[in-house]
Amino acid sequence: MKFGLIGKNLSHSYSKHIHELMFLKNYQLLSINHVNEVFNHDLDGFNITNPFKTDILNHLDELDNFAKETNVVNTVIKRNHQLYGYNTDLDGFDYLVQFHHINFENKNVIIIGNGSTSNTIAHYLKNKKIKSLIKLVRTIRNDNEDKLAHQSQYSNTNIIINTTPVGMFPNNEDKLLINFHNFKKCELVIDLIYNPYRTQLLIEAEKFNIKTVNGLYMLIGQAKKTQELLLNKTIPNTIMDKIYHQAIDQYVNIVFIGLPLSGKTSYGKILSQETSKEWIDSDILIESYSKLSIKEIFKLYGEEKFRSLEKELFHLIYKKQGIIISCGGGVVLNSINIDLLKQNGMIIYINRDVSEIDINDDSRPLLNQKSDLIKLVKERSNLYQKHSDIELKINQKMPFSIERMNNKIHEYLNR
Repeated sequence: MKFGLIGKNLSHSYSKHIHELMFLKNYQLLSINHVNEVFNHDLDGFNITNPFKTDILNHLDELDNFAKETNVVNTVIKRNHQLYGYNTDLDGFDYLVQFHHINFENKNVIIIGNGSTSNTIAHYLKNKKIKSLIKLVRTIRNDNEDKLAHQSQYSNTNIIINTTPVGMFPNNEDKLLINFHNFKKCELVIDLIYNPYRTQLLIEAEKFNIKTVNGLYMLIGQAKKTQELLLNKTIPNTIMDKIYHQAIDQYVNIVFIGLPLSGKTSYGKILSQETSKEWIDSDILIESYSKLSIKEIFKLYGEEKFRSLEKELFHLIYKKQGIIISCGGGVVLNSINIDLLKQNGMIIYINRDVSEIDINDDSRPLLNQKSDLIKLVKERSNLYQKHSDIELKINQKMPFSIERMNNKIHEYLNR
């Protein structure tokens, strides 16, 4: 069976991996420049993404009710030489809402964008007893839309949903569309982008202690619905949770932070050996990059130069996915570094009992005696806790183990 994803730029897409984890093998990614080009491929059906979700409508023989109501199609299936169009994004978004236990009732909601996906989400919200809905856009096309420049007028907003590609790979550093100082009552931000794992929008929302959700579960949910339509069978919902965790493991980095000599390098090595994933130690990479030891960099050029090299390094690697990164102890001193690492990383704080850390290591320029370590604890422990997703306490009674770490990750993802 020949099936795949049709779109203009598919470099960001996880669809092939997601569908193949389910039941569709040899799922294809097919880039086109015009919707007519889809018919150059002899397919049994296809998913279709922006900017062709409405362009495809005139080429179809039948539409399901959701596709008719939203004027959006993202799944096409060929049956008896007829093309049937469906909007499985609605199902995908509903699965996302259920998985993350989201309640829209009596909420003031903003949708960012007025493209085809925003129409789907607005249609979904019609029956959710929301208090109000406005789309914030660059160019007004319809009623119930306002310009992004007027966002401060909507200070009572409780939930913000981004349906635009702003911040999507490879344009991770797109300028933010939203200023969260305008939204003191916001409690949830949903970004339907799933690559990177955390867009800058979500990272910024977290700084305001706002709950965040990305679009990965929606992708998996719509893939399930697509395959049910294509294969004419019911797929159990439990498969979505399994694939969600598999996708996190495949694409999201494990990033270790914590005090110098707390074990980040050792644990990174262990995890890399067990998983066969690429491992990067930031201090080792800086030494290779500069042709100097960390101690020599500090002695010759000072800490400021080291921090500059550290920042350069993270700019080089932050778009990599599915790797393990052991960071230097001072990575949390620069919030830009942390923001970069968070885009594709789950930040794990290795909180090792200070009394068990041996500082007999002359390669550490800031550690000459135990009191130096105690000083770093006072200066940095709050930063480690603030910037981490997961805290892993390590001592003689609770040594590091991959199993314990994975259990913590599972708890975090299902919170």
